[in-house]
Amino acid sequence: MKSGDIRDDCAFGLTSLTKDRATPENLMGIARGHWEIENRNHHVRDTTYHEDLSQVRTENGPHMMATLRGLAMSIMRLTGVKNIAKAARNFAASAWVTLRQFGL
Repeated sequence: MKSGDIRDDCAFGLTSLTKDRATPENLMGIARGHWEIENRNHHVRDTTYHEDLSQVRTENGPHMMATLRGLAMSIMRLTGVKNIAKAARNFAASAWVTLRQFGL
């Protein structure tokens, strides 16, 4: 915390893991894995692509747009992009920047 105070929190949860597998380390790993997905995927979709504000609502449109956004994010990560929002702006501004990113 910013004030330097120490805070002690307690959280409860349910799991189907056995007692032997539900160690604090395993449970923390599962929780961190969940938040990694949230931060790397859903947060980017919400803040960069504004997916929650999309007005595409009919037939296969929403699923197709989500698939295309996911594909774009995956391609950017595979080509070494660290900041998806900045790269998306650069790619949108220049087709040449986009093509150079893919070595074309």
